[in-house]
Amino acid sequence: MIDQILKYSWLIALLPLVSALLIIFFFYFSRKISAFLSIGSVAYGLIHSLYVLYAIYMNSAKHIELNFPWISAGAFKLFVGYLVDPLCAMMLVVVCSVSFFVQVYTYGYMKDDPSYSKFYAYLSLFTFSMLGLVFSTNLFQSYIFWELVGVCSYLLIGFWWYKPSAANACTKAFVVNRVGDAGLLIGLLMLYFSTQNFWNDKITLSFSQLRPAIDFAVHSNVLPIVGIISVTTIALFVLMGPMAKSAQFPLHVWLPDAMEGPTPISALIHAATMVAAGVYLIARCYPLYIVAPVAMSVVAWIGGITAIFSATIALSQYDIKRTLAYSTCSQLGYMVMALGLGAYSAGLFHLMTHAFFKAMLFLCSGSVIIACHHEQDMRHMGGLRKYMPITSMTCLIGVLAISGFPLMSGFWSKDMILASAWEHNKPLFVVGAVSALLTAFYMFRLYFMTFSGNYRGHSHPHETTPSITIPLILLAIPSIFIGLIGSPLIKGGDKFSAFIFYGEHHAHAEWGFNVFLKELMTIQGLIPLAAFLIGTFLAWLVYVKGFPINKFVQDNLKPIYNLSFNKWYIDEIYFWILNKIIFPVYRISWNFVDKVVVDGVFVNGSAFVVSLVGGGLRYIETGRGQLYVLVIFGSVLFALLLLLTRLK
Repeated sequence: MIDQILKYSWLIALLPLVSALLIIFFFYFSRKISAFLSIGSVAYGLIHSLYVLYAIYMNSAKHIELNFPWISAGAFKLFVGYLVDPLCAMMLVVVCSVSFFVQVYTYGYMKDDPSYSKFYAYLSLFTFSMLGLVFSTNLFQSYIFWELVGVCSYLLIGFWWYKPSAANACTKAFVVNRVGDAGLLIGLLMLYFSTQNFWNDKITLSFSQLRPAIDFAVHSNVLPIVGIISVTTIALFVLMGPMAKSAQFPLHVWLPDAMEGPTPISALIHAATMVAAGVYLIARCYPLYIVAPVAMSVVAWIGGITAIFSATIALSQYDIKRTLAYSTCSQLGYMVMALGLGAYSAGLFHLMTHAFFKAMLFLCSGSVIIACHHEQDMRHMGGLRKYMPITSMTCLIGVLAISGFPLMSGFWSKDMILASAWEHNKPLFVVGAVSALLTAFYMFRLYFMTFSGNYRGHSHPHETTPSITIPLILLAIPSIFIGLIGSPLIKGGDKFSAFIFYGEHHAHAEWGFNVFLKELMTIQGLIPLAAFLIGTFLAWLVYVKGFPINKFVQDNLKPIYNLSFNKWYIDEIYFWILNKIIFPVYRISWNFVDKVVVDGVFVNGSAFVVSLVGGGLRYIETGRGQLYVLVIFGSVLFALLLLLTRLK
């Protein structure tokens, strides 16, 4: 039975693809059938993925990998297949569960949209793309689905293409991700050519054989090649892909603008699909980063910088979805920082917990936007707690979870990362702790501005329909409790780390509330708790009690406030570089290539050669038969003389 569950796990990814094709080609006319097909396919995937997770957990040393030949060109053989192991099983549950709740939520949220069926088709295709990436057995197959995820995000971010802001946002996402993906492709090609002698009949760039291949390349003196390609170089190029997909500084600029898409896709992108793909790929390529300590340090610092940089921007944003977007960038920074510090399980644990409470927070923002008649500015909200009790309560749960309130899911995963930073890199611990304080402040700022005080808008807010509120309630459950599987309160200790490492258990397996209190009372436990309390208290002072700290900052520290409010002018810097450097250089170089090379060399040059040759031949091509006979006779005579000379 277990073997069959694993063997047919590919159905989890296939059914959303079938659903998308059926909607596009046969059932586009029917909104209900489209919703049923899309929701039904991912519901099956959720049930099957839970069975897969259970099967892998109960047989923790067991996994399945099946491969099929696809392309063969000389020594190069490309296989496709599917790999089911603990990391895959965990990601399957995360992707399918979040996607299921988002699609149920979509049923009510998008009910008035004329392209309702198309949206469900895109959602199914997006889910298929991410599941295909999760199942991939090698880096080339991963790259195919990696690009398909990017295409789907382009379609969904620009779903309301008639809005200039949405059209610009999807173009921006596409261009920024092309930069990262170009680096990823270069890294993969470098990795292949550096290890090609290893593969022979093996699966090319297989994840399961990645570490032996790298060791082979290093020990056989294949690296460095031409003095520039090394393991570190390859790892840094590969990192460019996750930097763009997971919105890490400085390739983070596309993600806040992606809020122009419908709220359900914002939730899916930020929680379980596109941005999760980058962290997942770093985890899959971990054997590469382990042997490249410089690259590991770069990964850690990029994550740390992104965490605190994005948090400083979220402090001053008034668009509810944009605040959550920068929050996502910051939390992804935590995950990347953890992986760079060697805290593999901590980074993936935060990926899992974050997926649930961030999906819930985005869906809560969508519920608020609907209730306020598509108002997204928090300055025009307030007092919604009495109008929207379910949305208010679930949003509070999400805010507590992401801020690190004790015993909530985010508390366990974030503290695990900070504990690793304390052990391995004290400066990054400080960065993480300050980011935690800022997170508590801007998230409670969001909650108080939206749900506390008096209503400042002009509409008549109301609680949304059950198709919207029920997914919020269901997502609130894992947002509270799922972190316990990585806590000392569960017998046997940290179950998550033991599972994700193929059954390797940690040396200690203490458990109980006394162990939790013991860990909490250490410096690395007290500082994050203090950060949560200080951040929450400051937000309460400013946005509930009206203490004029915010006004003081705007009046007396205006340059600093403007830096935050204007997102550190990163977009403006990029546009200046494009308009003042890249485009002028492009125009100059293109004019040179067009006028000098194309027109001058190829067009005019070839015309000159033809004219020159024609000018010479016209003295021979006179149209007189006597001249032609003379030329033929002379040619034959010359050939005979040449032959006689050789015979002598």
